[in-house]
Amino acid sequence: MKIGYIGGFWATNIGNAFYNLGALHLLKKVFGEENVYFIPDPPQEYFSKIKNDYKWIQHLDLDLFIITGPSLNLWHIDVFRPIFDVLKSRGKKIAYLSVGATQYTQEEAETVSDFINQYDVAFMMTRDEVTYNLYKEKLHTKVFNGICTSMFLNDAVRVPDVDDEYIVSNFSFFKEPFIEKKDGQWQATHTFIPKFQKEIDGVKVVRTNNSFLIPMIPKLHDGRLVFNRENVYYSDLPYGYLSILQSAQKVFSDRVHTCAATLILGGEAMYIKGSKRSCDGRNNLFSRLHVESIFSKPTKLDMNFIASEKKAMEQFLYAIKQDFQ
Repeated sequence: MKIGYIGGFWATNIGNAFYNLGALHLLKKVFGEENVYFIPDPPQEYFSKIKNDYKWIQHLDLDLFIITGPSLNLWHIDVFRPIFDVLKSRGKKIAYLSVGATQYTQEEAETVSDFINQYDVAFMMTRDEVTYNLYKEKLHTKVFNGICTSMFLNDAVRVPDVDDEYIVSNFSFFKEPFIEKKDGQWQATHTFIPKFQKEIDGVKVVRTNNSFLIPMIPKLHDGRLVFNRENVYYSDLPYGYLSILQSAQKVFSDRVHTCAATLILGGEAMYIKGSKRSCDGRNNLFSRLHVESIFSKPTKLDMNFIASEKKAMEQFLYAIKQDFQ
């Protein structure tokens, strides 16, 4: 059985790479490395109203097409209905791995479920328990209460340590808070004009930038609005980020997968809400990882708990594999 894992763009959001790499490792372990292919998202997932693209996904010689990420929303229907209709006519199966909702409402779940139930869906594996509870009774397929596939990063990649002492601050330019420790408690203060710290708790700050360069805007293309603070790291590939996160003393971020990657690589992370995206439902995956304290202090994973959850996901997928044989 040939499987196409449809993942998100990396250059527009490096966090996509963190759970893509983990998912690909998991799928290759279960289904065989020679049977799993990484398929980039259709351009409509990022650019709106695109009509002239070659719709290659619906013509791929694959048996199972897997959707991932926070894709259980109305936009998912608009983007994938034309693709799914062709796949259905070709007798192909669809599945969902490490997926989450967007609005986390019953109305959204009912609309998306009605759409999904029109197709031959092999399974859905969620990445947070709220999504699981919303969909477990609505879909005409197996629904598994999984965790985010970023938790397989430590199995999927090896990156070198950084021989330096630093704390990572991962925020957009206008949303970077002032972080300090007072009376044993960590505090993050957002100001209208950000105060860019050289140190946090006496340790040098290194900043990772999840934004991307836009060639049509000269100042972004030459990097002046990306490398606009001290010790900034930017790339359109994930490995440098992972190396930096792995070796950091602590990581502070409003990006879910920056924190998730840090946790599974053995580090301490604190999730600080500030940007609009940091306050929506995507951070529900932290509760599923049993790291609720990440909202108030730098937190580490219970690796034994994560190992047991990963094993359960593997066993579920091995059972799915048996169903296909």
